[in-house]
Formats: sequence, C-alpha cells, structure tokens
Amino acid sequence: MARKILFALFIGWLLAACSGNDAPGGTGPGGKDAVVSGTVVDQRGLPVEGVIVSDGLLTTVTDDAGNYALASDLSKRRFVQVTIPAAYEIPVKDGIPQFWQRIPEGATKFKADFTLQARKKAASRYTVLMTADPQIRSRSARYDNFAFHSIDMYEDMCRDLQQTAASITDRPVYSIALGDLVHNDMSLYPTYCAGIAGFDFPVFNVIGNHDHVQNVATDREAVAKFEEYLGPTCYSVELGDLHFIFLDNIIMKNNTLDPSNTGAYNDGLSDEAYSWLCNDLKYVDKNKTIMLCAHSSMFRKPDSEPADRDKHGPDYASRLAQYRCVHSWAGHSHINFNYAYSAEETSAKFPNVESHILARSTGALWLNENISSDGTPRGYMVVDVDGENISWYYKPYSYENNVPSGLKRDYQIRVYTPGDYYDDGYVYANVWNHDARWSDVRYTDSGKSGAKMTRVTVYDGAFVRMADYYNSVQTTTTFEPFKTTHMFRILPTAGAAQATVETTDRFGEHYTTTVEW
Repeated sequence: MARKILFALFIGWLLAACSGNDAPGGTGPGGKDAVVSGTVVDQRGLPVEGVIVSDGLLTTVTDDAGNYALASDLSKRRFVQVTIPAAYEIPVKDGIPQFWQRIPEGATKFKADFTLQARKKAASRYTVLMTADPQIRSRSARYDNFAFHSIDMYEDMCRDLQQTAASITDRPVYSIALGDLVHNDMSLYPTYCAGIAGFDFPVFNVIGNHDHVQNVATDREAVAKFEEYLGPTCYSVELGDLHFIFLDNIIMKNNTLDPSNTGAYNDGLSDEAYSWLCNDLKYVDKNKTIMLCAHSSMFRKPDSEPADRDKHGPDYASRLAQYRCVHSWAGHSHINFNYAYSAEETSAKFPNVESHILARSTGALWLNENISSDGTPRGYMVVDVDGENISWYYKPYSYENNVPSGLKRDYQIRVYTPGDYYDDGYVYANVWNHDARWSDVRYTDSGKSGAKMTRVTVYDGAFVRMADYYNSVQTTTTFEPFKTTHMFRILPTAGAAQATVETTDRFGEHYTTTVEW
C-alpha cells in the first residue's frame, strides 16, 4: 500500500510539472519554501525581469526586481541555470557558454546571482556551426588506427570551424556539438575541451551515449563527467527569434550487474528530463520556432519514428505539436538525413516538424576516413538564421591532417559513372543534404536534357569500395555501408561519354557537377 501511495504521489508531481501551471513546491520569486534564490541584473546592476531560471527540474522567472526563488531538493540538483534572453550576450570561457552555477555538494541553501551583458544591437541574424560525433579516442585505442585518427580529424574540425567563423564578420557565430564528443573514455574530456578552448564563440554541447560513464548503476552517475567539464545536460537559450533546447535523450541502464551490458542505454527522455522540458516550454510563446537539439533523433529516422517508440516520445511530440515550427537536430546515426513531414507525407503526422540528422563530422566510424558510411564527406552543417528564416548547407572539411582538401562549399554532389558503382549501366548521384523541398535532381548527356533522376535507397559506391578494402586487409572488425535515401540514378543515353548532374536546394542555391567516362 505504501508503495502505491508513493507511486501515486510521484505521478501527481510529474503531471503537475508538465501542466501549464508553475512547477510544485512554492517556486517563484519570494517562494516560502525556497532553498535556491538569487537575482539577475544587467551590467549596470539593473534588474532583468522575466528571465527563465531553473535547477534542472523546477523552473521559474525573475520578478520586476530581478529576483527568483526555487524550492529545490538540493540532494538531487547540481546546477542553477538561466536561459539567457535574446537581448543579452552569451558569455563564453574557453569555448564553453557560461549560463550556470554549480551547487556545492552537501549545500542546504544556495544563492546564485547572475549578471547579463546587454547586446549593443539586436542579433536576430546569426550563424550556427553544427557538428556531430567526433568521438575522440586515445591514440593507443584498438579501433582507431586503421586509417586516420579521430583526434587528428577532430583537430581538423576545430581548425575548420575557426576558419569559417573568422570569415563571418557581420553577425554573431555560435556552435552546437550534437554529442558523442568522446568515445567511452572519460579521461579525454580535457582533450575535447582543449580543442574548443581557443574559440571566441560559444559551443553548446549535447551529451551522447558515449559521453556517459559506461559502467555505473544509475543515469545520474553516468552524466557526472560531462557535468564536471561542460555543465548541465538539459538547458535552453534564446538566440534572436528562436528558442533553442538542448536535451539529454540517452537513458543509461544499470550497467554494473553484467559486464556484457556495459554502455547499454535506452533512447528517450527520463522522467526528470521530460519534466524539465515541460517546465521550460511553459514560458515559451507558441508562435516561436523551436530548435530542438539532442544526440539521438527525437523525430524521424530513416527506419523508425522515435516519437512513437522512445520513452516519453508521444508526450514530447504532443507538447511540441503546439508550436509553430520545430526543427529537430541530432547526430548518433552517423549519416546525413533530412525529413520534412509536411513535404514527405500526404497527411503529415507532425506537420510542424522537420527532422535533421548529421553525419559523423570525423568520417566513418573507426576509420575516420573522408566519408561516412552513407557517403557524406567529413564536415558539418552551417545554419544561417535571419529572424524566423532558417537556411542551411553542408560544409565539407577544408583540411585532412592539416593539409588542404580542396573541397569547397559547392561540393554537394558525388556522381558515379556507369560501371563505377553497380554493374547495371546506371549513372548514380549522391546528394547528401537533399530533402523533399529541393528541386529534382536533373541529368543531361548527349541524348538527354534535364531528365529527372529517380530517387533510390542504395549503398554509396565510394564507401562500399572503402569498406571492401579495409575488410580485405584486416580481420579485427567488419565495416558496413549504410543504405542511404539521398541517392539518385538514371540510365544514360547509349554511347554517351559525358554527363552533367544538377539540382537546386530549397534556399535557391544551385549545384552542378560534370563527369566523363
């Protein structure tokens, strides 16, 4: 009976936290049960009203005197954090945004004051450099010495990010790292942090499954190292007209009972993460565009629908359905994938949502070669924001082991000539950032002019050859290609020996490439 009562009380608390009302516990400025309190002011010492403040579960806003209070359970809370409003700068130290204060272990009360720096002018126009899955490993790691090393490719990535950021002089630049920053080795967090330490723009970090401690009893223990170096795992920020949400959607299992279970996890939101999300969203206008950032995609993957399957999937999908537009950004799958529900489905399940998955920024897993398993080159997404207008393109690395790669921003198509891929006579084209709102992929040769290529789901030829080679020279592991949905094909005109493939992305950028055989 006692267990039933406790369970009922917990469900009641969870429902209250996810309702449209304030979270329970006397939170809010001057709350009588408050154990966490403080003031938010600007650089002149003037109070800032309406700032979202959270302990990672409970959430409130500052009053007209800049004060806030939270009835936190300090035995379970690690941070006090603010959602920095769009009118204020994002403070950064060694590449890490500074929006939180750590609660001392054993504290019974905690006071956290924040000072915000007002922007000199509005920053509704800015660029976000978005990466995924560098997964750096020790140089002595067994599975990281076949081709290139992950640390070397991570250094190339950081060099490329800095170069791209330096070329943008008319607007702020931010970066988002979508998880798996390290690969199970918690001693490599300092190496990851050293890579971004020279950035003069903030990197908002997401925790991935490999960023968790792999062999502990609870999910709370598993996030300890990420929190030690990078801060909270669930948080938000206002950038211009958009609301960015960063979530831990990896739930680690008890991995101490069976050594073969090391690293096991479930996708989805823990009860705590879902409650925090609800508490954050209740202060966000429904007309806002939400930029949802997690490690594993929270919406459509090529072969599944996480919003139907993952823990709290239907719950968060229902909450987010209330907003004007949601862009879901993720890594984890090591492929490029874009899915706009309203463009792909006649009766769209989530008409306000687009799902974006980024390929591994350091190339194929274990190999760290110049393409991922779906043929996407090493690189990252460049997202340009102007008010509520959002555009993006995939930027291939300009370097390989600090040597110029020769790849430019316009490299968006790889074409395979007849016999260069399958022995079926077709010309194939991999357009790795394609989605349903791009134009058709068109083909021209000596007998065809602008013929539409057919979208097919097949392997990328370059990765197939790469995998075959590495599988032939070693037996330690097996490299597998991934059937990709961004491949196109057409039968060429008999006797043709040259062709041009072209397409235009949804933002009007035209890409073309010519091949001979």
